[in-house]
Amino acid sequence: MGVARIFFVLACFATVLLISNFGVGLWVGDLNGNASAVKEASNAYAQARVKMDEQAVAAAEAALRLAAENHAPAKKRHSLHFLLGVFTAIICVLVNAISMTYFIGTTKWCNEVVDAYRLDPEFAHRSTRLKKSTFPWSLTGVLMIILIVAFGGASDPATEISSSADWVSVHFILSILGTMFLIFSFLQQVGKIGAHYEIIQEIVAATEIRKKEIGQAEV
Repeated sequence: MGVARIFFVLACFATVLLISNFGVGLWVGDLNGNASAVKEASNAYAQARVKMDEQAVAAAEAALRLAAENHAPAKKRHSLHFLLGVFTAIICVLVNAISMTYFIGTTKWCNEVVDAYRLDPEFAHRSTRLKKSTFPWSLTGVLMIILIVAFGGASDPATEISSSADWVSVHFILSILGTMFLIFSFLQQVGKIGAHYEIIQEIVAATEIRKKEIGQAEV
């Protein structure tokens, strides 16, 4: 069960990152609203300068400075959310990749050992079935992370997308559903890795018995 424990620890770490970054995302506040206020104040300042109205320029400059000051804290929090999000996405992809790599390697080993020692083919069949039932969880988990990141980017006002504010709710809902799915997916993979470890132990035990039989036959 050693591999299952290691995967469980990694999955827990990924889950903590997901939940933490979700909290940071809520902490960011109305980033799009603040960015829109800065943009409007900047346009008003530019128009005032074109008209060469000193009083209007001073008022617009003060409004722009105030909007920028209000936007600065949210922008810093968003930078943290972005960086933590990138790190979290990488970790989640790696955790799912570890599961896939584990099954690719161990299933091949099971097939080779079963063929080499002429063991019951059911060992290899069980191993293959577990691999096939695990891959959809791993692949869907990776796709879910990509979707969350993609809609997060679409909701970022820095992308200059006119409808960025409209994607905030989509990103929010997808983050909740995606996190719940990933947690369930990790639990499924932990269970299947543990079950596959038991198959490996059965193959090892059967191999030892076959070795003794071969040794006795040679004597």
